Amino acid sequence: MKNIIAKTLMAASLVAGFSSCSVNDDWLSLSDPNLETAETFWKTTEQFDQGLSAAYSTWRRPGYFSRWFQLLMILRSDEGWSESPNAEFQADANFVISAYNYDANEGINLPWQAMYNSLYYVNQVIDNMNANGYNLFSKEEADRILGQGYFIRGVAFWAIAGVYGTGPVQTSSTENGPIGTQEDLYKQALADFTKASELLPENWPGDEKGRVTKGGALGMMARMNMQLAGMKSHRPWDAASQNPEEAKAYWQAAKKNIEDIFAMGIYRLCDNWMDNFTEANENNAESLFEINFKDGLINGNEVGNQRPKFLGLYLSDGSGAWNDGSSRDWMLDEFNKERDKDGNVDMRKFHTLFYYDPAEPQTATANYYGKTWPEWCAVEGYKDNQFPHACYWKKYTSVETDNKTEDYSSGANLRILRLADVYLMYAECINELDGDRATAVEYINKVRRRANMADLTPTSFTTYDELMEQIKHERVVELCGECTRWYDLDRWGDLHSQAKVNEIAERDADFHSFTVGKNHLWIIPNHEINLWEGLTQNPGY
Repeated sequence: MKNIIAKTLMAASLVAGFSSCSVNDDWLSLSDPNLETAETFWKTTEQFDQGLSAAYSTWRRPGYFSRWFQLLMILRSDEGWSESPNAEFQADANFVISAYNYDANEGINLPWQAMYNSLYYVNQVIDNMNANGYNLFSKEEADRILGQGYFIRGVAFWAIAGVYGTGPVQTSSTENGPIGTQEDLYKQALADFTKASELLPENWPGDEKGRVTKGGALGMMARMNMQLAGMKSHRPWDAASQNPEEAKAYWQAAKKNIEDIFAMGIYRLCDNWMDNFTEANENNAESLFEINFKDGLINGNEVGNQRPKFLGLYLSDGSGAWNDGSSRDWMLDEFNKERDKDGNVDMRKFHTLFYYDPAEPQTATANYYGKTWPEWCAVEGYKDNQFPHACYWKKYTSVETDNKTEDYSSGANLRILRLADVYLMYAECINELDGDRATAVEYINKVRRRANMADLTPTSFTTYDELMEQIKHERVVELCGECTRWYDLDRWGDLHSQAKVNEIAERDADFHSFTVGKNHLWIIPNHEINLWEGLTQNPGY
């Protein structure tokens, strides 16, 4: 997939210039014969691929997966918080936003722009392919083009639903769509991923590896079904929407989606857990869907993952990160709940977080940007080998790749969905359906074995609550920092019960400012409300 990154920026500017408006005045309809128009474009495989490349390219924008999607998902959840000198980062994390009706607030405006730009680009591909594509190409080729289009569109609706929870359901490149609720947006995403699953191949040739696939579409279908199930069963304040039978149907659908992935027989857990977060083994056998990045500039534009510079260990000489988003200390406790089979600390702890513990010698001797933790403490003037906070994000940083200065962007791909996540999702579906908990425990054990953790005993989990608590623990130690936690808290209902929000606040003080029924949704940019008829601000803002 890296081979098409270079051409996406040019393709994006080309597709952005297309218009499907028509006028009767001849002088207005004259076109420059040296430039492409919507009428002369969309005729060849190369042109449709340029359209897809433009849509793919939006994923690497700061407002989307290169920065702000990750920041919002991590900072708003109980995994992260901010003490950035930029007050907007702190407000994004602590639910206290006093001024948001201005265009300079990147965390509010850039995600909306990127997600709806993605829809604008990809709807052109979908509309033109449906209109004439099957007359131009073989069915196999047309299916692959259209399948990618539906997948990219589904991703946008999934992201809009998870962040804003309200927005135009834009499924046309020429007409405005209706304003949708969070449920509407998830349902549209589910419909798009379903179509994609029917059209996409299981894999791509080597030079195209990294394009979206059937397995990724099935996995995202499972996610949509699970989020919809949670909406119907775990929101006590929204009694009118609670529907146990409908929730059960969604859980069953998600379980079937996952079983269809298993039936493909092409995915497996990587032997090395760290292969999921570095450039060394990208688009590997564990990955169902990831965002492809490349370090450096192309045509003067960043096409890398900006996460490491914004989330990570701050060092005054600039070699580290800016630490605009820190990790919460309670995650250290979560990792410490049990040792591995050999009596050692869970290896995922050391590779997920920067921290220092005298009982873990490797934390004192490991090299971070050229120095050990004690050496950096001496340079920074911190006493007793302690930075100001107990831990910082390490996952995805360059420390785990080349261990050089943390640049503004990284080439490490962002894994959106991997098999370990799917295994834990499957266990959750079984538990929600009151199924065979021994089977659910076995899929949890598959994830634990790779980390050298002892197998759980099925007989220890005889109730829904017992297994649910274990699933919650496993998702933290396996997936924390991977943009899953906010969706998890939402699906489980932990954001929708004051009692549960109070529990979260005990480990994340930001949640003392969280308002049930309001803060599970983000703020819609004010200028967009003025542009879209019927669009209103989310309740409470």
